Formats: sequence, C-alpha cells, structure tokens
Amino acid sequence: MLLMRTHRPALLLTTRTRSAVAVGLTLYVLVLAVRGGVLHESSEWPVLRGFGLHGPLLILINVVLYAYLCWLGFVFVRSTHGRERLVMSGWFVDILLSPLTILLSESTVAVRIIGALGLTIALMAAISLLLRPARSDGSATETA
Repeated sequence: MLLMRTHRPALLLTTRTRSAVAVGLTLYVLVLAVRGGVLHESSEWPVLRGFGLHGPLLILINVVLYAYLCWLGFVFVRSTHGRERLVMSGWFVDILLSPLTILLSESTVAVRIIGALGLTIALMAAISLLLRPARSDGSATETA
C-alpha cells in the first residue's frame, strides 16, 4: 500500500513571542544593512579565511557552505506558508545574494539594496504576524 504524505506547512511564528523575536532580529539586521551596507565596500565572503585555509580548499569549503545555505533557504521557504514565507524569503534573499558582491564587484550597491529590500519585506511580514499571529490551520486569528 502506497502511503501518501500530505504536506502541511510548518508554522514557525505562531506566538507573539516568536513574532517579536523575528521582528527584533530582522530590524537589527536591516539597520546594520542600511547603515553599513552601502558605505562599506568589503565583504566577509569567503568565510573561514582566518582559519589558515587558502587556495582551492578554501574555495571548495565556501562553495559547499553556499550550496548548503541555498538548500536551507529552499527548505525553510518551502516549509512555511503565507506571511511566514515572506519572512523567510526576505531573509534568504539577503543571505543568498551576498556572495554576488565578490563575483560582480560593479553591482555591489545594487545587490545590497536588493538585500535591504528583502529584509524590509521580511520586517513588514513579521510585524503583521506580531499584530495578528497565524493559527495552527494557517489562517490569521480573529480580533474583535
């Protein structure tokens, strides 16, 4: 007998406390992106530079780490629904576009603006979840 698995979205931001934490973290990262994103030209990618790694090994580790981040972004966005999906999408737009500032140095400002726009959308969605949290069935709670 073939078992069919129904896909139910995971609700991560179901309580006001979780939504408040999401708002706080998103606001903090957005402020950092706006204050320092356009002014500083250096990027922190590739990672693990300070551990004595260099050359092809460093590039390989960074490619594997970036592929893992892409997979995490896909899983998190796919496993959420509604406004939570907007929060996850906004965060991962900023995270996944950041290596483009090294590959395409002439588009650094544009990539950082797009990342800040993604974080702004994530912030607005997190605020809407804070004001009207989602129920376990995916719909918003009724307020009288």
